[in-house]
Amino acid sequence: MIELAMPAGTITEAVTAFRAGADAVYFGMKDFSARKGAGNFSASDLSRIRRYAIGSGRKIYVTVNTLIDDESLPRLYEVLKTIDSCGCDGVIVQDLGAAAIIRRDFPTLPLHGSTQLAVHTAGGVKELQALGFERVVLSRELNLDEIRAIRTVCPDIELKVFIHGALCYGFSGLCMASHLITGRSANEGGCAQICRSWFTDRDTGKRYYPFSLEDLDAGLLVRELMDIGIDSLKVEGRLKGPEYVDAVTRYYRAIIDGKDEKPYRHAVAVSFQRKAGHGFLEPLHPGRGTITTGPYPGHRGEKIGRVIDQRGRKLLVETSRRIKPHDGMMVLIKDKGLLKPYRFPARISEAIGERAILLIPDDERIPSGSELYMIADSTLNMKAVDTSSLPIMKKDTAAEICIDGHSISITAGCITESYECSPEPSEKSADGAITSIFSQSGDYPFRLSPIVIDNRTGMDTFYINPSRLKAVRRDFMPKLAESLTDTREYSSHIENSETGLLPPREMLDGERTPWNMDGVEINGNTYLSFPAVRYDENDVFRRMEKRAGEVVSPVIGLNNIGDVIFAKAHPQYSYFADIYLYLPNREAAALLKEEVPSLVGGYLWVERESCREPWPFTPTPASGYRPPLFISRSCYRHDGLGLSCSGCTRHSTFRAEQNGRNYIVFCDECNTIVREDQG
Repeated sequence: MIELAMPAGTITEAVTAFRAGADAVYFGMKDFSARKGAGNFSASDLSRIRRYAIGSGRKIYVTVNTLIDDESLPRLYEVLKTIDSCGCDGVIVQDLGAAAIIRRDFPTLPLHGSTQLAVHTAGGVKELQALGFERVVLSRELNLDEIRAIRTVCPDIELKVFIHGALCYGFSGLCMASHLITGRSANEGGCAQICRSWFTDRDTGKRYYPFSLEDLDAGLLVRELMDIGIDSLKVEGRLKGPEYVDAVTRYYRAIIDGKDEKPYRHAVAVSFQRKAGHGFLEPLHPGRGTITTGPYPGHRGEKIGRVIDQRGRKLLVETSRRIKPHDGMMVLIKDKGLLKPYRFPARISEAIGERAILLIPDDERIPSGSELYMIADSTLNMKAVDTSSLPIMKKDTAAEICIDGHSISITAGCITESYECSPEPSEKSADGAITSIFSQSGDYPFRLSPIVIDNRTGMDTFYINPSRLKAVRRDFMPKLAESLTDTREYSSHIENSETGLLPPREMLDGERTPWNMDGVEINGNTYLSFPAVRYDENDVFRRMEKRAGEVVSPVIGLNNIGDVIFAKAHPQYSYFADIYLYLPNREAAALLKEEVPSLVGGYLWVERESCREPWPFTPTPASGYRPPLFISRSCYRHDGLGLSCSGCTRHSTFRAEQNGRNYIVFCDECNTIVREDQG
């Protein structure tokens, strides 16, 4: 059976998802979560949801899906120790350095590749599998045919696919818009959602939301993913509340189980949903509909009717759904080419069949014909789930209790402690009382189990005062806790090595792309670089193989984890880690150097100016380089500006502006690259 994995911003959403029918939940800890704005989980939350999941036969996945610099590696290590102490069913990572540390020091934690790794080819899946990953979350830009092809070529690794929730305009992990415009890094969990803001097209002067993609609602396409053999279905939404989690879980649970999903569609829409569709799951052929939200990028809920007339504060509406007092209502009013939301709580003055008169809070003028949306249903308000009483996860620690005529000694973990006591003859065995008392561990994350009692008193049965046993337990348990504390600390196993620096990164760009397969000759070497995004990987590999054979001293840039497959097959060439195969820390650099021995260097993560030694090679700073804001499979011309595909040359250039900043937009073969306009 395919797995349904739901988001959990807090433990409340996690329990809500499980009760609604989720097979798994995923969530972040307080640090290194790509959803920094979510509540996220404390160590106690992790312990409690782990125990709850095991008890109910469900799974939990912990996201450590940000990039991590050298200075933060010790803190990462502490977070991994916390996760390891409770255990989980998978750690979802973006940073290859984090993967290296987990593989080396926390081998019982299963590795899952985050969608932030931008894995969208079979080569990427195969390389992660070679690195010890058990599961890969595929990029959201793939269609069903491409997913099917990857499944066919990669049959023995678990694949996970997004089916619902917000879509990013740029490939996940490759988006630099938030960092470049606001200084908030999407790769550190601080995305400012630049794609949801308006821009002005400089040719027409019109305002648009050209980069705001519709929400994904796979609906019945889920059954095709089931037929393909996908292992897990993932819903986006760690910033959303329990009503959303409950509604979406029940919706997809019905679809997966072959039941009627229609009764749940309304709850899904009103809990939170923008304009929604199948996103990239269906091929984006010419002439298709747009996959952007249009002139309003926010929550629309369910369209239930339209405005017929208005008299002051009284609004006559025609509806397909009964409106109840306190439902949340909204109409969209045209304002400077965009749509301005006017929201109000439903106050019903009169209801006549399919028409109703609503009393709005003020005399805002609502144009006749305006579409009416229900954005909240007053009957769907959930009672908060109480998670305060959930017990924590406890690890079993075997104990031997030895009792002689004058003492009791306890051996557990790696310690033995002895205490004076005076067993007395008794007709009843003390074994039950001893086991009961020493099985109690209070707030400690462990319990003594199994307990073996070694009777050396010379008496078949004996009695020990329970108060004495409890005093012994009170003294022993903190000592055991101290001995069981994981005292490991992060230490580098990497030797420092200096190598020559690479050219300034801006010298390697193509004419319209931040990569260059034709090559640039600099100081006797020809620098080529793989595209960070490709849909026919074999063709790209053939082209690179041909071009590398034509130039002098080729040095090839790797921009995706899948490129490592090419490097392994062609060890005769020199390679470097380009800007999209991120090098945020020494561990990531060492892992790549291990995989590609002919790696001569790489560019430091573009959001950092320096690193902390030791490193396996000296990284080249790229902080002065201005990468694209977006690299997208959505066509700006068609989806953003709403232009017809008819007559399109498939190679267009546009210019946009926002708050005094100018941008140049390249559309090539229906893909989009957006850069700052330096001209």
